[in-house]
Amino acid sequence: LAVVSTQSTVSSGINAEYGHNSNSIMSTTAVRQQHGSLEIRQAARQLRNDTDNQTNWGQHDNTTRLFDRMQDITAWKEKLEQTISDTDVEIALLTSHKERCETALQNMSTPYEVAQENLATRSIRVAIDLVDDEVNQELNKEVEVIDGIKEKLKQKVNEAFQQVCALQDAYNAMCDDLADKMHCLDVDQQCHSLTNQSANIGFHKNSSRIEKDIVLPDAWDSHSNYNTQRANSEMRASTALREMINNTIDQTANDLEAQRLRTEYAFRKRIHEVQMSKDELEWQQRNTKREIDVLMDDIRGLKQAIADKNKPIEVTETRSENRTYRPRVELCRDAPHDGLIDEKNELQKTVSNLVDKHNTADDALTQLKQTLNRIEEDIAIKSDSLELDETCMSKRQKLLLVSHKV
Repeated sequence: LAVVSTQSTVSSGINAEYGHNSNSIMSTTAVRQQHGSLEIRQAARQLRNDTDNQTNWGQHDNTTRLFDRMQDITAWKEKLEQTISDTDVEIALLTSHKERCETALQNMSTPYEVAQENLATRSIRVAIDLVDDEVNQELNKEVEVIDGIKEKLKQKVNEAFQQVCALQDAYNAMCDDLADKMHCLDVDQQCHSLTNQSANIGFHKNSSRIEKDIVLPDAWDSHSNYNTQRANSEMRASTALREMINNTIDQTANDLEAQRLRTEYAFRKRIHEVQMSKDELEWQQRNTKREIDVLMDDIRGLKQAIADKNKPIEVTETRSENRTYRPRVELCRDAPHDGLIDEKNELQKTVSNLVDKHNTADDALTQLKQTLNRIEEDIAIKSDSLELDETCMSKRQKLLLVSHKV
């Protein structure tokens, strides 16, 4: 019993010390753990604050970057919109000039038809008036001028068409670029408006991936810069072309008007010359007719004079015949005998002279009639030529109704 009692006492003492130490250890451990927990809590709070700040600043920075990006996009959007508007205006202006050029080209049909018709009309002149005169030369020159004008206008129409196509291509490229900018602006505006409280946010798998066709900012900026620079370059070319079209239309109109005036001056000059020739021929016609009438009167007088010599010749011959019957010695070659012979010879010579003069006058009459026929033929030719040229001038009045400046 004593042994048991002693062991019991020792065991009780050990347990008390162990409990005391255990309590001390527990206390120390608790203090240490509390201190560690405090450090952890403080570190966690610091980390939470730091990460919250970092997260907020990171979100703020990217929100700012999105805003700056939207500003860049908006700047390009406005520049594209302005350039598109300018290009649209330039397309309309160049199209208008192209249509003016086409109208000017269409207006060439009337002058060309008139010139060709004038040449065809004058080709039916006849005889001596069918010559390559100054009028024909000017008409052929007019056709050449019109052909040259048509070629110049066709060239400008083709150049304008090609330039409109180039402007339209630049316009379409900018419209596509603008549409992309507006779509991108919508996307970035939506992204900029997102917050932690937004309802349409969520996790997305591999959202940080880099697309294979992604471009760098410099390339993005260069793309829009190229589109606007291209459009500006095409607009400058279009402006220069419009100026050239204006100059071409004005110059060709002046060239055509100058040639029209030269051609019509040649017409008036030719009409005056032909009229003067016709007047001269008509004056010669009147003189020739008058001379024919006088000559015919003289021929009739010569015929009468020849006829009037028959009786005196008959008297002379009868006297001479009767005196041949004088008897014997009375048949003498006396003065009456010689006088009658001389009278007969003189009468025959007179008749011969009258006949010669009559024949000469008759030949002259024939020549005058032939000349009169030629004069009348020339008058008819001149009249026809005058009528043809006046018809041409009348047809050329249509040119005054055609406006070459459009």
